[in-house]
Amino acid sequence: MKNTVFWVIFGVFSAGFRAEDAEAEAEDPPLKWRDADGLEIEIIKKIPEENCGIKSQGGDLVDQFYKLSDEDGTEVGSNFGKKPYTFTLGRNQVIAGMDRAMRGMCVGEMRRVLVGLFRANPGDFWTTEHGIQIEQTHKIAADMPCRKAERGDKIWQQYVLRLEDNTLVDSSYSRNAPFVFRLYNREVIDGMDIAMDGMCEGERRRVVIPSEYGYGAQGSPPEIPGGARLFFEIVLEKLVKRDEL
Repeated sequence: MKNTVFWVIFGVFSAGFRAEDAEAEAEDPPLKWRDADGLEIEIIKKIPEENCGIKSQGGDLVDQFYKLSDEDGTEVGSNFGKKPYTFTLGRNQVIAGMDRAMRGMCVGEMRRVLVGLFRANPGDFWTTEHGIQIEQTHKIAADMPCRKAERGDKIWQQYVLRLEDNTLVDSSYSRNAPFVFRLYNREVIDGMDIAMDGMCEGERRRVVIPSEYGYGAQGSPPEIPGGARLFFEIVLEKLVKRDEL
């Protein structure tokens, strides 16, 4: 399992900023820089200072367009051609790296941002009795506590779904929000319930689900053809036990 790197292209829509004023900088900022903690930012579409009437800062409401890719350049999620993602800077509404990367941007500016390096701890691979293939791309270390997903638990899941030919079907990252459901409560396909059973909070898995535990012979047109196997990358981001609900 390779280390996972997220590359994000930010485009700020003109309706995004809500601030009274912004001071022009005395000098142009560098086009590429790296912070002490490894956050890398590159301006790939610069707005001339004379055309930049306002720059983003904490407390501003921004509209953001983005494309999220892994280290191989494979697209994981995007909202280009869709509605912008709207959030307020400095309010913990997005990951810390994204919040910092959006500071000081002009309306219409675009940046390429390396927001983090995840170091995976690869685990086991097995096939269930249902024919579902499961690979632990990041396993919780044995000396760390593991809260395991069980029937009735509430799960916050991030996922990427592809077909066998690598066609991207859907991704929770495109919505900037995890998918929330209860395990074995008929809220997801049967194969996903099985694939996440016993998964630790914070664990990551690569899962292949046969069609009989996915969308069956009928599929889910037009995105998923009948009889299609489903290829998921999943993360159990958060878990609330049934007796805690």
